[in-house]
Amino acid sequence: MDELRERTAYLQGLTEGLKLDEGKDEQRILKQIVDIIADLTDEVEDLQVSVEDLEDYLECFDDELFDDDDDDEIDLDDDDDECELLDDDITYVEVECPQCHDIICFESEIIDDEDIIEVTCPNCTKVVFVNDGSMSLPEDWEKKNDGEERE
Repeated sequence: MDELRERTAYLQGLTEGLKLDEGKDEQRILKQIVDIIADLTDEVEDLQVSVEDLEDYLECFDDELFDDDDDDEIDLDDDDDECELLDDDITYVEVECPQCHDIICFESEIIDDEDIIEVTCPNCTKVVFVNDGSMSLPEDWEKKNDGEERE
């Protein structure tokens, strides 16, 4: 990145050294081109910093996800782009978002939690379930959980 910044500064120096008349079209065009290159250099540098931050975040997330969960499997379903984390100890509830129709999965423990918890769609932020009894569970939820009855 430093090399690109140096080359841009060198180009700016060359155009200033040409000593073209201020009013000439050539001078205005060259000045605009060099200014655009300088702006692009700044944008590339900002993007590079953002990418590095994302890589650091992803690396931390990846380490936390895969180091602690040796018993878990990740099942990628190619047909409907869903990713489910399968674990024998955790039961999941699937709810379809009424607005964007994405399938939202959340732990069944939320249903019986004493605190009021709202589950929102990560895609459109619409509330898809509240554990205060105001929203019903999907009809086939009991079937998915070996006939276990819920309130």
